[in-house]
Amino acid sequence: MAAFIGTHRHTLDDKGRVSVPAQFRRQLTAENLYLNVGLEGCLVLYPSQRWLELEEKLLALPRNKKNRFFVRSFAENVKAVSVDSQGRISIPADLAESAGITGEIMFLGKFDTMELWQPERYSAYIADTEFSCEEIAEDLDLPL
Repeated sequence: MAAFIGTHRHTLDDKGRVSVPAQFRRQLTAENLYLNVGLEGCLVLYPSQRWLELEEKLLALPRNKKNRFFVRSFAENVKAVSVDSQGRISIPADLAESAGITGEIMFLGKFDTMELWQPERYSAYIADTEFSCEEIAEDLDLPL
């Protein structure tokens, strides 16, 4: 599977398009991507294979009231997008607004997905987090 790593900054144009970082574009193997509202105020861009895996898990959830609410809330904002011939995707205005994106966008590679952040919102999120990476790493069994 492709590994999206690092951060890259690009600018949303007046038509709501942004260039996908070249390093990330090279990792994409399919035309369709899926864009959705993420957690903590960002957007998430899923490659099609990763999206299909997530979709399978969502469809396998028990159909109780809580899960139905979650699936509806999650599904209402998802948009299929594709990279155009100039390496850009279009970000629908409602999704850009929900993430506070108006100009500069920070792409954050999360190995199997990409997050799109308004840079100041990301900085505030990091500053407001009540724990550090060092504290979390203490509890994980990772060869860091």
